[in-house]
Amino acid sequence: MQAEIMRHALDRVPLSLIIDDSTLLVNLNYFFIRDRNIATSENQRWEDIPVVHPESFTCEFAEWCIENGVKGKFSVVPCPAALGRIDQGLPLFSKAQQESWLKMCRELIHKAFDITPEMITHTFVVDLKNFQPLESRIWEQYEWARLPVDQEELLIEYIATACRILHNVGLTPEGVTSPGGFGSHPLELYAKITGIAVKEVTGNPTPYFFKRFAGGDSVEVPVWYPDRDNGTAVGEILASTDDWTGSWTGYDKVSVDKYITSDLQGGRLPALINAGEPAVLCSHWQGFYGMHNDDRRGFNTLKVVVHRLKQLDPNGEKTQWRKCSEITNYSCAKEMANMSVDGNFINLDLPVLVPDFTLRIKGAEVKCVFVGENPLKPVNSRSAFKSGTFFIDGDQTLIAFDPKERKVTVKIV
Repeated sequence: MQAEIMRHALDRVPLSLIIDDSTLLVNLNYFFIRDRNIATSENQRWEDIPVVHPESFTCEFAEWCIENGVKGKFSVVPCPAALGRIDQGLPLFSKAQQESWLKMCRELIHKAFDITPEMITHTFVVDLKNFQPLESRIWEQYEWARLPVDQEELLIEYIATACRILHNVGLTPEGVTSPGGFGSHPLELYAKITGIAVKEVTGNPTPYFFKRFAGGDSVEVPVWYPDRDNGTAVGEILASTDDWTGSWTGYDKVSVDKYITSDLQGGRLPALINAGEPAVLCSHWQGFYGMHNDDRRGFNTLKVVVHRLKQLDPNGEKTQWRKCSEITNYSCAKEMANMSVDGNFINLDLPVLVPDFTLRIKGAEVKCVFVGENPLKPVNSRSAFKSGTFFIDGDQTLIAFDPKERKVTVKIV
C-alpha cells in the first residue's frame, strides 16, 4: 500500500481573493497619489478620486462574498497615509462612524477573509513614538523595499505595531501584506521578522505574508523556517493572477476574460485549475469601488468571474474557495508532516494540525477507514467528499479528516 499527503486540502484546487489597499472608510489612494505627486513632482490623477469608500458598499460586498462562498484576504491599513491610528480614531470621521465600520468588518468581512495589516501607513515610514513621518520622508514600499538589515529589532517592532493596532480593534491578523515593494530584499529576512512579529502579538504559530506574484505555470506556497519540534513556520501566499479589477489606481481598465472567458476555456484561471495550481486572484480595493458608487468596476467584474467559475465547476468537485491562511497553513502542515506505512496502518506525526487533511491511498482494497478509533463515512462522489469521509475513485482512495492530536494512526480495512 502506498500513501501520500495531497497537495491541496480535499484534493481541490484552492481559489482565493487577495484584496490590497483596503482600510477603515478612507480611500487610501486619494492621499497616496496626492503625497506621491508632491514627493516626486509627478502629476498622477488624484483630485477626482473619492476620499471615502462608504461602509454601505463594503457591507454589500462582504454579504455578497459570504452568500457566494468567496474567501481570501482583506487588508486593513492600521494608520492609513499617516492620518491616524484606527485604534485611536481618524480625524476625518466621528467615533460612531468608525465603530460602525469596525463592527461590520469584524462580523462580515472577517467571516470570509483573513485580516492583515499592509504595514502601518502604506505611505511614509513613521516614528513609532508619535506616528509622524520620519524627517527623511522615506516610504514603506520604496526605500524599505530593501530592508535595513542592521535594524532588525526596529523592523520587528514596526510589523508588530501594525499587527497590534488591528488586534486592539478586534481584527487580529493572520499574517501581513507588503505595501508595494516592502520587504523585497532580503526576502529571507522579511519572512523571519514577519514570523517573530506576528507570533509576538497573536501567538499564531504559522502566520503568513503576501509579497510576490507567480506569473508562470507553477504556483508555490512556500514554507519558511519550519520547526518541527515547536510546530512553527512562516507561510507565504503568492498571487497567481494580475489585477484586472481596476488595479491600484481604481480607474484602470477591467477584464473578465483575462480571468476566464465566456466559453470557460480561456483566461488565467482555467489554465491554473486544469494544472492543479492555486488560483489566487490579486486585486485592490480601489478598483472594486471605482470612481463613484455607480462605477463598481472591480466588484462587477468579480461577480462575472465567480459566476463563470461556478459554471466551470458546478458541483464543486475541482475547486474550493479558501482564506489565504487556510492555504498556507495546509502547506505548512504538509511540509512538516512525517508519514510511514506499516501494513494496513498509516502512522502520522503532524506538528501542525489543519482541517481537511487529505491522504491518497493506492495499492489497497479499501472497505473501511478508521482514524484512531473513529470510522470515516464512505461517499460516492467527489462533490460529497469532505472531512470525515473517504472516496474510492478507481484505483485510488481519498481520505480526509481533521486531526486532533499530533500523533495519528489511520487504519485501512
